[in-house]
Amino acid sequence: MSIQNLPLAEKTNIKNWAFEALALTDVTAPSVDLSALHVTDNAVVIVDGHVVHNQVDANLTIETTVSAHANENKLLVLNNEKKNSTLKVTVPKNVTIETPLSIIVIAKERSLVHASEVILETGAALNYTESFIGQGNFNANIASTFNVGENANLVTNTINELYPGTVVYHHKHADVDANGVLDATNFMINDTDLVFEDFTYLNGRGSEAETKTVSIASEGQKQNLTIRIENAAARSIGNIINYGITKDTAHLAFNGVGKIQKNAKDCDNQQETRLLNLSKTAEAVANPFLLIDEGDITAGHAASIGQLDEEQIYYLMSRGMSREAASKMIVSGFLTPFVDALEDEAMREALSARIEAKLG
Repeated sequence: MSIQNLPLAEKTNIKNWAFEALALTDVTAPSVDLSALHVTDNAVVIVDGHVVHNQVDANLTIETTVSAHANENKLLVLNNEKKNSTLKVTVPKNVTIETPLSIIVIAKERSLVHASEVILETGAALNYTESFIGQGNFNANIASTFNVGENANLVTNTINELYPGTVVYHHKHADVDANGVLDATNFMINDTDLVFEDFTYLNGRGSEAETKTVSIASEGQKQNLTIRIENAAARSIGNIINYGITKDTAHLAFNGVGKIQKNAKDCDNQQETRLLNLSKTAEAVANPFLLIDEGDITAGHAASIGQLDEEQIYYLMSRGMSREAASKMIVSGFLTPFVDALEDEAMREALSARIEAKLG
């Protein structure tokens, strides 16, 4: 039986979005200027589904065959059926990869339907960054899974810089086993209409996850982001942090979902959403949920939507800044802590420049 339902994008009407309008023609492996991509020593570059660069730590296993995703909605079914770009990364048991791994996925001449799988076996450790870059005017469908084994430690950064005027579905799913730790940061700095999902399941006792998501919606963009952490085991800890900026006539909705299952005793689930609205014609929505089936827990949420602080602007102007310069400094400072957490200097500089350009 086929699955007909779209993702549940609370507070955003996506019924008529053209998710299935995908250009899937075959293309040959293109030539790429790697110097312009800030390729590191431990990196894989994929362009239109072709691996054009693969120089990684000898302890890593890199493959192009991935497992099918659970068919939770028709867009994940579409990804399973139409994927034209794949990558599987495995870190063996008790191996720590010292150099951060960078995965750069580029679409130039066709739609990107990408599926990736990252597996950390027991006791493994990895710092992993995936960047999705659009150089053509095509829709995209991206789905990634992360499996963090017992006592494993995964740091992930996801950077989405996709095409203007298009529609993107981007889904992430993570499972964390006993005493595993996941530290995830998402940068949605794209120029598209977007539905983004990041679902994390704390399946093992003592597992931990923190998911930080940054989004900027400008011009007429519509973006809906759902971040979910589900505690399925005792003494698990989940933390959701969402920061967003809206301007012009954009719509940005953040759905934070904390779910605690029955018998997940002595666990904690917290969330925080902070949205900065720079325009009277833009719309920012913070939509927190706590779904709790167990009493012996701690949980909470905080959300705020505001505009630039006039007192801060006045203070900076009193020190000689123009109002425009003061406003830019405040807005930049709103997101700086997330960018500064990136280990790679070139990546930090490129992302900062991208954020500055998008903010105008």
